[in-house]
Amino acid sequence: MTKLFLVDDRELFREGFHLLLASQPDFEVVGEANKVPDAYDAVDARRPDVTIVSSDLDGLAGNAVTREIVRRSAEAKVLMLSSRRDDDGVHQALAAGARGFALKQQPSTQVFEAVRAVALGHVYLAPAISHLVLQDHLRLRRGETTQAGPCDALSRRERDVFELLVRGHTNRRIARMLGISPKTVETHRAHVLRKLGVHSIVDLIRFAARHQMPLD
Repeated sequence: MTKLFLVDDRELFREGFHLLLASQPDFEVVGEANKVPDAYDAVDARRPDVTIVSSDLDGLAGNAVTREIVRRSAEAKVLMLSSRRDDDGVHQALAAGARGFALKQQPSTQVFEAVRAVALGHVYLAPAISHLVLQDHLRLRRGETTQAGPCDALSRRERDVFELLVRGHTNRRIARMLGISPKTVETHRAHVLRKLGVHSIVDLIRFAARHQMPLD
């Protein structure tokens, strides 16, 4: 049996997806979470073969959740499930440690295939996504260079803080969501502004919009 854990804050979708997955004889859903802090502890305790993370959780990007799950266990396998298929989003998910990227618009049979592929240790990309994304990712893993992205200068934690800042969250709320102190958030915030060459949160939002990065 392939043990699965679901992270999605929309209850109706999560319940329906749970039922779909449970219809497969080789799948067992061992848990689910609608709040990020709960997800970390539950994944640590239940050790699923694949954790399926929604890319658009309320207030926190799925990439940040993926990074934390993989940080806690290098063996963790994450499948990102997204409603968007832009290349930058796929790059970010793979860079965060996701082993696969599936779309909510895909037929359930294809998503089942994605789960099985990730469980076996393969990298999975939805058919609608450009293979150039996968090629870039594989080049990075081999140590080859690719065209620099707008946020490549940021560390992983700085990228998490950046994504939350442009979504309008305060330092205190970011601290709660990431499990760090407000003082640490302030330090990361200062580094983000300096590295991206901006001077305020308004400038940061303009930077994200200029590079067509998601703000919701």
